[in-house]
Amino acid sequence: MRILVVATSWIGVLLIPIFVVCSILTGLFFDAGFYHAGQAKYQVQLTTDMSSDQLDLVNQGIVRFFAGNETLPEAIRASGGNPDVFKEKEVLHMNDVRTIVRFISRLQLAGLLGLAIFAGLAAVNWRQEGRAALARALKFGAILTVVLVIVSAILTYTSFDSLFITFHEITFNNNFWELDPRTDHLIQMFPFGFWYDAMLTVALRVLLVSVVLGTSGVVLGRLGRLGRRAS
Repeated sequence: MRILVVATSWIGVLLIPIFVVCSILTGLFFDAGFYHAGQAKYQVQLTTDMSSDQLDLVNQGIVRFFAGNETLPEAIRASGGNPDVFKEKEVLHMNDVRTIVRFISRLQLAGLLGLAIFAGLAAVNWRQEGRAALARALKFGAILTVVLVIVSAILTYTSFDSLFITFHEITFNNNFWELDPRTDHLIQMFPFGFWYDAMLTVALRVLLVSVVLGTSGVVLGRLGRLGRRAS
């Protein structure tokens, strides 16, 4: 059992960044308030010719669309927005985006399940190897996550343009994502700057969570060593 706990602790190191990143990404995808803040910053009302209230209804429809099985026009209509705000090409692209959102949500769930199994094994063997294994997973999982954040932040700062395009070329096997900012509301509502800010927001939130997890791992490890000395 001790070997199993040690082995799963290193699996936990890999699962922590997956779960943390996927959780934060999912949170942003389903956060209409985040959409609103970014749209207000970039004054998309001027390019979309829609009021803030109209944009909010469309945002709520997008969140509803990600969460359910309705078509995008149906979800926007159900939220009180204009169902014809997006053209067919934009709707088709959003169908692809929903597939990615669902994949990220599944990764989040898989990461949570794996971490729950590891935490259960650690709890059962708390006094033998469980406490140390959990501390190790939290500490090194946080370190790995921070390294990924630093790399992502550097790429975002230095070459976000090419990174953004490469991501779309690899992820999507069609050209539905190639929208016209002069005529397509989707890219007008979510301009390039919005996605740059979103990347930085994800990086910052992941960094903060990683600091908390890493600190928890360090404290837990020290408490374990103090307990062994006392006994």
